[in-house]
Amino acid sequence: MFKIALRNIFRNKRRSILTGLSISVAVMIAVYLWSLISGIMDDMFDNMIRLNVGHVRILNKDYIKRERMLPLEANIPNYLEAEKVIAEDPDVTLSVGRIKFGVLLENEGNNKPVFGTGIVPAAESRISNLDKKIVEGRMIEDDQEEMNIGVNMAQDLGLKLGDTLTVVTQTAYGSITAMNLKIVGIFSFGVQSIDKTTFYMPLSKAQQLLDLSNSVTEIFVYVKDKNKAPQAARTIQAALEKAYPGQYTAQAWQDQDILYFYMTIARNVYGGLYFLVLFLASFTILNTMFMSVLERTKEIGMMKSLGMKNRQVMGVVLLEALLIGTIASFIGAIWGAGVSYYLAVVGIDFTATFEKMGTLNFPLSYVYRAIFSWGIIFFGFCMGVLFSLLAAIPPAIRAAQMEPTEALREI
Repeated sequence: MFKIALRNIFRNKRRSILTGLSISVAVMIAVYLWSLISGIMDDMFDNMIRLNVGHVRILNKDYIKRERMLPLEANIPNYLEAEKVIAEDPDVTLSVGRIKFGVLLENEGNNKPVFGTGIVPAAESRISNLDKKIVEGRMIEDDQEEMNIGVNMAQDLGLKLGDTLTVVTQTAYGSITAMNLKIVGIFSFGVQSIDKTTFYMPLSKAQQLLDLSNSVTEIFVYVKDKNKAPQAARTIQAALEKAYPGQYTAQAWQDQDILYFYMTIARNVYGGLYFLVLFLASFTILNTMFMSVLERTKEIGMMKSLGMKNRQVMGVVLLEALLIGTIASFIGAIWGAGVSYYLAVVGIDFTATFEKMGTLNFPLSYVYRAIFSWGIIFFGFCMGVLFSLLAAIPPAIRAAQMEPTEALREI
């Protein structure tokens, strides 16, 4: 059967090449599309975790109800004691307090509503790699009246390294407060929602500015496995409830941001597109196999007259499709691997597009990069072979059902 199938492939080389080419292109598109989608999704999840919510976030229950308003009065007092309770969980690798607050920055007539974040510099290096994102100057230091600002914020307000800004805001008790902060570093995460709207200052100075002595608005918690954050959140919640009944809540990153919900839907939609590409490509081999069967009607009738059984006829047609699909899918997978590698190294730059769209609240990076994975490439190859084989089943059944006497009458 193998020899017959191989002969049929080379009988009409043009048809076989066009069929194989369509399968190869489909597999190539599927591989690089899935690699790019995986890279975009992973980047968004990583940005959300590192910059917005951590693996688990501890909040005052009253804070959650009005989180958009950043209510400083709904804070976590004596947060270091709460951190001790959290640290008792063996899965916790890091817990650190933060303060987020809103402020209107102004410089030489330019003003901009932004978000200030009080951080522990040493811990922030482990959380967001802020120290590696500094493009000018240095990272802020503990207990110093300093700030790091995003590169886009610096451009919008006409700021440069060494400038001093007066930050005016409200304390947790509603009174007006101010502090002069020197810009010692400019960072670039490549994420518009951070580079354009966020500045960092030492936590101790943020506590002083906002009248939040020994208090924070949230505690970032990192665990050994981010995928097990929901289980860790339940354990931490139980411990906090025992120590501070009814005061705090622990939220895993999968549960606390509507963005996660949207991104999960997007991943499923893109997964559907992935299979749609292969499904459409399978129609090409379906058509090819039907044409091949029709062209060989008399030949098939002769083979059946000489004693070839139905299953053997089906086997020949399916083997022919399998050979074409395997070779074409392998070539397509190699092409897809090349495109995926290029996109993983170079990426696609959407900086100009995002700048025209204005400020976005989603943690979208300016440059999208694919994930180069042999697993994705192998999966694409297997899917190409599978769809090729499935598409050949109807014409194989058609060939097996031919009556020898009727087939021999065909011209």
